[in-house]
Amino acid sequence: MLKNYFRHALRNLFRQKAYSMLNLIGLSLGIFCGLLLTLHVKEELSYDKNFPKHDLIYRMVSTEWSKSSPPLAGEMAKYFPEIKSFARFSNLGNTVLNSVDGKKSECKGYFADSSVVDMFDLKTISGNPVHALAAPGSIVITRSMARRFFGDKDPIGQKLISDNKYDNWVGAVIEDLPSNTHLHFDYLVSMTIVYQHTPPQWLNNRGWMFGWTYVQFRQPGDIKKAEKRMKDFWMKYLEANPNKTEVAADAAIQRFQPLTDIHLKSDLIQEMGPNSSSVYIYIFIAVEILILVIACINFINLFTTQSLKRMKEVAVRKILGAQKIQLVLQFLGEAFILTILAGLVAVLLYQLALPFYNNITGRHITARELLLPGNLLIIAGIVLGTGLLSGLFPALFIAGFAPVPSLKGNKMPKSGVNLLRKGLVTFQFVAASFLIISTFLVYRQMNLFRNKQLGFDKDQVMVVKLYGNLGDKFNAHPDAIKNELLSNPDILAVGRSSNIIGDDLSVESVTPVNTAPGKDYPSVRVFRVDDNYLNTLGIQLKEGRNFSNEMHDSASFIINETAARTLELKHPLDAIVVNNTMGLKGKVIGIVKDFHFASLHLRIEPLVLEYRPQWTGNMLVKIRAGKTAAATEFLRAKIGKIVPDALFSYGFLDDRIAGLYKKEDNMSTILKLFSVFSILISCLGLFGLAAHASEMRTKEIGIRKVIGASTSSLIQLLSREFLALVLIGNLVAWPLAWWAIHKWLQEFTYKVQIGWQVFLISFVLTLVIAALTIAYHSIKTAGMNPVKSLRAE
Repeated sequence: MLKNYFRHALRNLFRQKAYSMLNLIGLSLGIFCGLLLTLHVKEELSYDKNFPKHDLIYRMVSTEWSKSSPPLAGEMAKYFPEIKSFARFSNLGNTVLNSVDGKKSECKGYFADSSVVDMFDLKTISGNPVHALAAPGSIVITRSMARRFFGDKDPIGQKLISDNKYDNWVGAVIEDLPSNTHLHFDYLVSMTIVYQHTPPQWLNNRGWMFGWTYVQFRQPGDIKKAEKRMKDFWMKYLEANPNKTEVAADAAIQRFQPLTDIHLKSDLIQEMGPNSSSVYIYIFIAVEILILVIACINFINLFTTQSLKRMKEVAVRKILGAQKIQLVLQFLGEAFILTILAGLVAVLLYQLALPFYNNITGRHITARELLLPGNLLIIAGIVLGTGLLSGLFPALFIAGFAPVPSLKGNKMPKSGVNLLRKGLVTFQFVAASFLIISTFLVYRQMNLFRNKQLGFDKDQVMVVKLYGNLGDKFNAHPDAIKNELLSNPDILAVGRSSNIIGDDLSVESVTPVNTAPGKDYPSVRVFRVDDNYLNTLGIQLKEGRNFSNEMHDSASFIINETAARTLELKHPLDAIVVNNTMGLKGKVIGIVKDFHFASLHLRIEPLVLEYRPQWTGNMLVKIRAGKTAAATEFLRAKIGKIVPDALFSYGFLDDRIAGLYKKEDNMSTILKLFSVFSILISCLGLFGLAAHASEMRTKEIGIRKVIGASTSSLIQLLSREFLALVLIGNLVAWPLAWWAIHKWLQEFTYKVQIGWQVFLISFVLTLVIAALTIAYHSIKTAGMNPVKSLRAE
């Protein structure tokens, strides 16, 4: 019997090739979208779960900061017996490492406690990473870094020189960390180096945010016990702070953040790297559900349309004794065969789309990962769920045909089914219109990011890293090097800064001199720059003057307009302010107009510029438009001549700023793609419904033509009800799309307005697409010979 069902199912699929192909295309696209989005969401939700102790590891964070002070970890371990161990990381940033045989590369590193090895279960390949991180001068490197520098040689005991200054001996090699973790580094060095080279007053400073602190609890229930005693701990920890009562009263100011929450639920000051957001997970899940539902609806509509041609077959089977359950299984089996075929096509589409996916997400997923047991279960679940959702209703519907009416003709047995099918098509256009509106508004928001005036000139600005000897040479002979570079007419300006626009800047306490007792000012952001920085970026001075090497401005400040208001400086020019964090007092010599030194997610904050050329690590070079390639080669050659062993590491400021909106840009790309898919699948469903409607009204059209109806009036008659479905779909989608985009836009300080034009565009676009979809059947039916039409039934 099963063999007969299978053979009969294949025969019917090949008999109705057009409908089967439409079904296959619609389901394939739907399953492909669902598969891609599901695996993406799975990857996002898996962050930091590869660490065996992830459920016991927490990071210490505050209301604003991801970092914490040096003594915090030790004091917490003493106070909370529930804490088994602690581990800290402190940023070394990107440095250039050289091997003795001349290989050099830019690498990312951290100072780390030796306890990170056990806490994060770092897998040892060779050497002893615990001993290496306990000894100054040793370095722990990853497998990929070992290959980069030493190839197949044993790296243990080999020397690596950082920034041409510091010798490090490889003490251990560990396995690369997986991509789905917030921890990303090439090497680790001992935290004891920080303690050897940092003044004691800083190491004991309980307000200095020097690095990231992690604690591991003994068992899952210990976190609740520790949280109850957090306020008491802070009263003790801040006993020297005159405001300790107010600080400790805010229970959330310091908290235990679960390790697995960092990637999706953390956007604090100076994170270890850019994180994602749970908002985008919800968006992707919603889009995935919409696409799969649209595909299932499309299948239901097309399958039930085909069923009208099989009414007599069902009637004969019932008369010969077939049970309803047998008919349900037969037609459900046909649906599953088609769904399985669609699943195979979807897997093929996934393989083809993988390079595109890796490009927009920055990942390196291979086709082989699809064969992992967990991913195979996901594929099976999507195919099974889609097949069941798509096939169950049509199977029940077909198996419910009454034998006698079915033998008399192919009229729809239930008038309610027509209403249901039209409702399903309407839902498809609700979803399609929703995605179109969302795509347009996200696109407009991205255009705002790209085109908004930021208060400086970001175009044609190269950023060159001043590593090691190159930075030393620049500090020793700044004017001579600048003059050499400016000798090229394509180099318009050269400046230096401690950070790049978009970096998470240092947060420091800057107040007016002689601040009244008890007066509290918000912290400000601090940039260290040279005297050419403002000119290189075209940042405009509102009052005062720029820094000058000749005027000994090392104790001077330039502030932005927001800082002048925040510090309540009635006459900011020549006002005396104090950087309490660095112990520096000086005069405000200039006020710059507010410019966006961070992303447009945030409002412009108070900014203080300090004249500290020796603290800068970036050279900014303004290049003449159209001369980028020639200027780049000139700079490469010139820097190679100034410092022969220097690594010429560079990028462009506009690329850096574009990277600030990578999450939104990725979402915009995905929405565009899936909007096209949703429209295409919806049109397939509408095409099938139009074919069915035209077939059912063949005799009516013949009579109308005989009594004089024109072709245009018949096309209008056949199209009217479908275009009404499109209108209803849009009217339902508009408020839903407005609400969803309004919620999303709350994440941004600077955002577009949701105008009525985008709703009109959505309506016109879906209307035109729907009209083109149904035009074929409408024109074909309206142009039929009325004699043939009257014979049709």
